[in-house]
Amino acid sequence: MTALELRELRKTYRSRGRPAVDAVRGLDLELRSGELLGLLGPSGCGKSTTLRMIAGLETVTGGDILVGGTSVVGRPAQQRNIGVAFENYALYPPLNVAENLAFGLKARRRGARGSRTEVARRVAEMAERVALTDLLDARPAGLSSGQKQRVALARALIREPDVLLLDEPLSHLDAAQRDTTRRELKRIQRDLGHTTILVTHDQEEALSLADRIAVMKDGVIQQLGTPYEIYDSPANVFVADFVGEPAINLLPGIAADDGQVRLSGTVHLALPVPVARGREIVVGIRPEDLRLTEGSGERGLPARVVAHEPLLESGIATLALEGVERPLVVLTDPEVRLASDERVRVAADPALTHVFDAETGESLR
Repeated sequence: MTALELRELRKTYRSRGRPAVDAVRGLDLELRSGELLGLLGPSGCGKSTTLRMIAGLETVTGGDILVGGTSVVGRPAQQRNIGVAFENYALYPPLNVAENLAFGLKARRRGARGSRTEVARRVAEMAERVALTDLLDARPAGLSSGQKQRVALARALIREPDVLLLDEPLSHLDAAQRDTTRRELKRIQRDLGHTTILVTHDQEEALSLADRIAVMKDGVIQQLGTPYEIYDSPANVFVADFVGEPAINLLPGIAADDGQVRLSGTVHLALPVPVARGREIVVGIRPEDLRLTEGSGERGLPARVVAHEPLLESGIATLALEGVERPLVVLTDPEVRLASDERVRVAADPALTHVFDAETGESLR
């Protein structure tokens, strides 16, 4: 197992007659040996560019990449011993599964002095590990999307890489295949212990697979932490809004002098931290941290039901608060049934309320 470190890694694209584009801006990351890091962010944030620089498929504008403490900047891709599984699988159509797995070994003259016996042994072992034994004679055209993804993963793993890079590995799979492959991927990574970076825009993938997550925006890491830290203590409005489904409620308001925030003339919420009076802030409350209360004497804010989606495991209610422009989304218990325009009361726990500066977006907790 090998550690990976990125030091002030930068990538700038320049073209004649156009302004330079900074795709990655001074990235600092250190992965422990055997760790799986999720690189999470929207399209165009620089995560795939970062992956390509590590793999040697993209030149580095500045900074350094260290694998096992040794810089690999300037080395061609074939000399880095880094395995990559791409979003588009990149399988060889004329070759069957076994030949696809063996191709890299033969090309790099790996195995016991390149012996066919050793290559065949390693292909068989890897096929068994990723459940491909029955498909070794099949060609890519006859495989399902999930099977193709397992072949691409196995081909990256069979070379015994120092670092494994996964670029949107589950994006082409349907929901059932995605769940199954995600569980398989986590098991394989844990069993083999490869230091791994998973690039994805899917928060569920990152939250369920990664030991730590780096959330990126515009080529900059916004927050680095465990899945629980990212979800429970977002560093800014972007992270809070990007991670979570249904999305967090973000409500602008002004801090009052009684430890509350005024969302409108009649709607006030208690704050978990002291904030100077008159300061413009954004309050964040996740839908699962709100609860509907019963009876007019119960604590909570009066609200009107705009819509209610009764799902099997829970429900999603969209509520309107008097004088508040943005709707409030609440996760309800599965037995709850609400009608449009029904009057309800909703309560928030201050301890589970997030507070952000309205100008900078940074957390005030």
